[in-house]
Amino acid sequence: MRKIIDKFKSFLSEADYSDYVKGGKITLYHYSKEDQDTIVLDPSFFGQSSYSRSEKNLSSVPRVFFYTNLAQRERYVSSGRQLYRVTIDSKEIYNLKQDPESIINTVRHPVYGMRAGIEYDDLFNEIKKNYLGAYYTSGNIDMVVWFQTITAYKVQEDERRGLEQTN
Repeated sequence: MRKIIDKFKSFLSEADYSDYVKGGKITLYHYSKEDQDTIVLDPSFFGQSSYSRSEKNLSSVPRVFFYTNLAQRERYVSSGRQLYRVTIDSKEIYNLKQDPESIINTVRHPVYGMRAGIEYDDLFNEIKKNYLGAYYTSGNIDMVVWFQTITAYKVQEDERRGLEQTN
């Protein structure tokens, strides 16, 4: 039981969502092999990359992953890929770190806690009822998962270098 709780705490380690919100908006970053001015990110393709296949073990709810802090990017994800961004109204994203609506307590199993593929699916499905995304930290990475198709805009190379150095 302790191991399950520790794993869950690691899944939701401390980070401050408000640090990323400026004027009610949050900018999110996504790396892609595509090289277009804009790309459409579609959660229905969830599970096709090695990273999302791993995440699919946790929850099969389709989603797109975004970084909130490029200093936390995984080099194997960013290397050889283009950087894209979206700017979203922060109210469309549920802050799972603070869990103000106690959704975790609502879906948590009283004996088994948060099980991969069961309560985590319930968690994301419950969030999807009122929000388009969710903010949390996995390992040491602050991220947002987005549950709907969204258009992202390419960051030009000179700006990208600056963002990756300052974030």
